[in-house]
Amino acid sequence: MQVLLPSGRKRARERALSGLRRLGIACACLLTTAAGAAKHEKVGPPKPSARIDTAPLDYHPLSNFYLLARSSSSSLDFIDNQRLLFTFRATGLMKRLPDCQPDDEDQLIRALVIHLPDGNIERSAEWRMHDRGRYLWALGNGKFMLRQRDSLELTDASLELQPFLQSTSPLRLVKLSPDARLVLVETDLEKHTEEEHRRLQAEAGSDALFGPREDVLMTFLRISDRTVLLRARALSVSDVPITSEGYIETLAAQGDHWMLRYRPFSGKPTVIANVASSCKPNEDPLSDKTTVVTVCTDRSPDHILQAISMEGKTLWTYRWDSHYIWPTTAASESGRRIAFSTLQVARPVNTYDPFDESEVQAQRVDVLDAETGHLELTQYATPALSAGQNYALSPEGDRFAVLRDNAIEIYDLPPAVPRSADAGKPPVTATPDLGGAD
Repeated sequence: MQVLLPSGRKRARERALSGLRRLGIACACLLTTAAGAAKHEKVGPPKPSARIDTAPLDYHPLSNFYLLARSSSSSLDFIDNQRLLFTFRATGLMKRLPDCQPDDEDQLIRALVIHLPDGNIERSAEWRMHDRGRYLWALGNGKFMLRQRDSLELTDASLELQPFLQSTSPLRLVKLSPDARLVLVETDLEKHTEEEHRRLQAEAGSDALFGPREDVLMTFLRISDRTVLLRARALSVSDVPITSEGYIETLAAQGDHWMLRYRPFSGKPTVIANVASSCKPNEDPLSDKTTVVTVCTDRSPDHILQAISMEGKTLWTYRWDSHYIWPTTAASESGRRIAFSTLQVARPVNTYDPFDESEVQAQRVDVLDAETGHLELTQYATPALSAGQNYALSPEGDRFAVLRDNAIEIYDLPPAVPRSADAGKPPVTATPDLGGAD
């Protein structure tokens, strides 16, 4: 509301107001500067406790040309709290071997055991891979599984390879349970006669990318003694969400509702939860007791990640917008923390939208408390790798490693809250919102 004053009093009032405005502006500037300084101090980038330069290791990351291929040519894992296993593609020419196949994409992988925090190399080895698929998985307790074409081998800090499994047909998928006690191996299962197979190959011609499509044999194995728990036949490769005792299956329900059911290898199946999603949910177990479920909604292009207990309780919710794609994860052996990575692109991208490598802006990695969803740390891996494996959590989840700015950076995290401390308490729901890069 405007108030009209007599002219003399009006001029005096205007002079007083002018002085107050100048004083207010000065105070506001002072407060803004102080607030800005406080904000900068609070949300400034985390400082690594150790930094190991990768140039002396002769590490050369892949160019952006390979970014969208999601190929694997490096990995970073903790062996224990004081040692890392760092593997990467070695440069140089390779001799062609007699058993090389026409579609091979050979690469020589150098493996280094690195001591922390000094970065000393304790041991090294070189392994020849015949493709660009994933080749290394951490098994816990300082042990690893290595894939070379259609064979699986075990290794540890010695970097010596011990045979584990040799497949007579192509390996299509290798997946571990969260506790790395169980491995799912999917291989081609010939459904044609030998004569039919040769005929179909001839009809496809020499330019065909793949041979005749075969069925898939799914084999669930205990890693400790190679006991086969289940064999099943499928029409195609399936990324089954497994635990050490069974797997989760998604059943269509009414409308946009889906039923999540846990099917143990022995015993009766049980319903975990019913979730609402406009697309088929994707499950990724964190442990035998918790799984994360990715859902989508017609109301928003955002992606929603929900942590759900096997009893059906929602523990926390994590949301990222459609500028972020291709999530990858890494968990600590203790199961207390999870690292969640996505690629940030320059514009919103839906599932089937095309884009190119020039639109990828960053690879963001968030470290979360697996029980509460609390955001512990955010960092950006550089250069971005679409296949992940350029970040890792230590066995207890109290250290985080990431490839960044031509170095391996190590970050110390606060102690995770023991699970026993939350026993009997109601589940905590948190919603970290993954927005744009700061």
